Amino acid sequence: MSTLRFTVSPLMQLIHAVLWIQQRPHLPPTWLPQRWSRVSPASRTLLLDLIDPATHSIPDFLLPLTDRYRPTIETELAVIAATPLNDLRAHLRLTYRLGPVDEAFAGHLGVVPAVADSWRKEPTELVEAAWAGQCDPLLDAVQQALAEAWQVLLAPTWPVIRAVTETDVMYRLHLVKTAGMSSAALELVDGEAWDGQAAQLDSPLELDLTRLRHRIVLAPAVLLDRGRAVIVSGDDLVVGYPCRGRAVVVGPHSTGDSPEETTSEGLGTRHRLIAALEIPQPGHSLAARLGLSKATVSYHLGRLHSSGLVERRRLGREVYYARTPAADRLTPSLRDVRPTPS
Repeated sequence: MSTLRFTVSPLMQLIHAVLWIQQRPHLPPTWLPQRWSRVSPASRTLLLDLIDPATHSIPDFLLPLTDRYRPTIETELAVIAATPLNDLRAHLRLTYRLGPVDEAFAGHLGVVPAVADSWRKEPTELVEAAWAGQCDPLLDAVQQALAEAWQVLLAPTWPVIRAVTETDVMYRLHLVKTAGMSSAALELVDGEAWDGQAAQLDSPLELDLTRLRHRIVLAPAVLLDRGRAVIVSGDDLVVGYPCRGRAVVVGPHSTGDSPEETTSEGLGTRHRLIAALEIPQPGHSLAARLGLSKATVSYHLGRLHSSGLVERRRLGREVYYARTPAADRLTPSLRDVRPTPS
């Protein structure tokens, strides 16, 4: 029987960001293509070649599945570096014209092998070398490109992205506790896709979950516009889904930049904290966004909690703070001066 868990993966968010740039370059958030232009040409070229929606297959080694709920980017890059040659070749074969078409994969996509082959692309020199057994140059280049893209694209905004995704996890765990697993699953896959016993996800892959012996991993994503991202990793199934509250990061008014002090002139520290709590966040995320010390944030959050304007919720080892309805009623004007993601 499969087990269910969540993961907040930096690399999955990054892969979705690269796909967003290719598929929705003229849609918000405007900060994403602006940052992408600052990534080096070599890294952009490599990532766009590997992460190409036209192939209907992103090489699975780019999305390593760890045992951690909150893996670091360094942990995930280390898993990529250790990709076994046979796994690497199997993943590359789905994207590039290397070896015969994987008939099982074509069948999952609902097409004949000839159609699946038409989606594959010609390999680059690095990919050909990896196929021949010299995988270190490709893996090294991929790690460097992903590390650079991460630092430029998402690292500045990661505290907010992580807060949004983990708030979604907290919501769904609460839903499981109060309404049961069926209700939680029903909301996740959308009601029309559920017949009481099975769910049909918006994915070209046809999968029999009864054959999965290990885990079903749910991965909330801020840069997934619609549908679901379904990834098969060995016997595990990873389902990426658009998380609640993602408009804070990708909405038309988000900038992704660090907030300037001038955006909160005339506001006291506690007003600034309430304004920043448009989504529940841990104290260290608020400190990073507002340029305040952790001790200062902790002190003022404690006073706000005592006043009934902020509530606390624990998720794992983190304590998340959220505005109460009383804070929303007392400070409606703060919605117009809320800080932008950082």
